[in-house]
Amino acid sequence: MLDASAVLDFSVMSTIMQSGYTRIPVYEEERSNIVDMLYLKDLAFVDPEDCTPLSTIIRFYNHPLHFVFNDTKLDAVLEEFKRGKSHLAIVQKVNNEGEGDPFYEVMGLVTLEDVIEEIIKSEILDESDDYGENKVKKKPTCLGAPLERKKEEFSLFKGSDNEHKVKISPQLLLATQRFLSREVDLFSPLRISEKVLLHLLKHPSVNQEVKFDECNRLAADHYLYQRNQPVNYFILILQGRVEVEIGKEGLKFENGAFTYYGVSALSVPSSVHQSPVSSTRPSRRDQQSEPAESTHYSSTYCPDYTVRALSDLQFIKVTRLQYLNALMASRAQNSPQSPENLDLRIVPNSQTKLLHSKIVAAAGNHPALPLGMV
Repeated sequence: MLDASAVLDFSVMSTIMQSGYTRIPVYEEERSNIVDMLYLKDLAFVDPEDCTPLSTIIRFYNHPLHFVFNDTKLDAVLEEFKRGKSHLAIVQKVNNEGEGDPFYEVMGLVTLEDVIEEIIKSEILDESDDYGENKVKKKPTCLGAPLERKKEEFSLFKGSDNEHKVKISPQLLLATQRFLSREVDLFSPLRISEKVLLHLLKHPSVNQEVKFDECNRLAADHYLYQRNQPVNYFILILQGRVEVEIGKEGLKFENGAFTYYGVSALSVPSSVHQSPVSSTRPSRRDQQSEPAESTHYSSTYCPDYTVRALSDLQFIKVTRLQYLNALMASRAQNSPQSPENLDLRIVPNSQTKLLHSKIVAAAGNHPALPLGMV
């Protein structure tokens, strides 16, 4: 049985699969208060990562419940089943014990297979039954009693914790793309095409989050940047609050969504746009441009400010290599016939091949394009 307030995450879905049943009763508050029936086929399009509430599924399908009283004869129950309404019925009785009003009390479940087995006085074996267990007729277990069943292992279908994906809504994704292309010069359409930028923002490694620990507010995971600590990534806050500490005086102020940091960490030969965090700029280096003729991008960037989470955060994190690959993909789309015009040089031995498949798609008709550079 399932509580109507359950969430269909990986753990609950695994429990459903391990039960071996195709129909599962759903109850509210008390197990005797069965309010709906979940069919296994209802879960065909349910993604465990979406954590869909069970109540949403049962409201959508709204399968009718079939009740029978405990004193109903088996031939009458069989006739009900033959009409095709259901092959499973909830058995109940009228409880008039005590001083209160009589009420219906659920006693258990009965299926078409149960009825036929009782009529023919023989067991019906299917692929879910163990022949050895059915040699001796077992006494039916009470409602909710645990069943001794073989437990299948479904962890193979679950990604590791390191592969946890941060969900970003389509609306927030579009807003992020428009903000970066219009407000941050490094991501303007003149540098990175809107299509490439959208694919970049969809990449799992770019969408990240921080779960704030109230018991340890200074935890290392809360720090996005630390003063004088080299970094090679750019961050845009999407949700949550951060504290920025800047200058020798340690001036502190708070910032929220759509503030960004580490522009100079991308190390590209262009003028950069400073983060609109405050009238006080987080870094003088973010206002400086690297020489246009520079082709060396492996130098590190050390911020002169600290950024720390003050709440749960969702943010975009783009590394230098990811950004350079996005630049290369945009150049390939704009001038696929002229690879010699690509004056950007990717860092050797890069492990990041973020948009390799996108470049392949863009240059499918141009086999001369040196895809190996990405």
